[in-house]
Amino acid sequence: MKFWVTLEGHEAEVDFRTVGDRLLLEVEGRTLEADFRRLPDGEVYSLLIEGRSHVVRVSPGSGVHEVTVASSTLAVEVRHPLERLLQSSEREHGGGRGETITAPMPGLVVAIKVGRGDVVEAGHPVIVVEAMKMQNELTARHGGVVQDILVGERASVAAGQPLVKLGPAPQ
Repeated sequence: MKFWVTLEGHEAEVDFRTVGDRLLLEVEGRTLEADFRRLPDGEVYSLLIEGRSHVVRVSPGSGVHEVTVASSTLAVEVRHPLERLLQSSEREHGGGRGETITAPMPGLVVAIKVGRGDVVEAGHPVIVVEAMKMQNELTARHGGVVQDILVGERASVAAGQPLVKLGPAPQ
């Protein structure tokens, strides 16, 4: 099964397969093999990669998953290749439906860089969320008009929580 995965701003197509208790990932021409077991918690997995054991917690969100290995937590966005194709097509044809920018992980809103009614281009910074002492600048995927700002500065947010709604770009 293929997915598009975004990790720390880097996108890659990932071919994901399981064979019994083996996990096979192919990413950018590299293959990763691991023995894995789902632990009773349901969100925790035990992976054995090249003789080293890793405990991984995957907390699913709406499109963005929090993946914790050791003491590091990363926001990982997973999309089906068709979804990526549709998003690309929307960008080429002016969007049309707008978008909702969501928090990739729990954190604190430290800056709102737009106001209601502002017109933004794809890639324009919209809001900054601090998580694990790092500031993450969230940007618009598509151009559009800021319809609603759903949080205030210094607000605590949960992973997947809607932060800013953009309407379709003006034609």
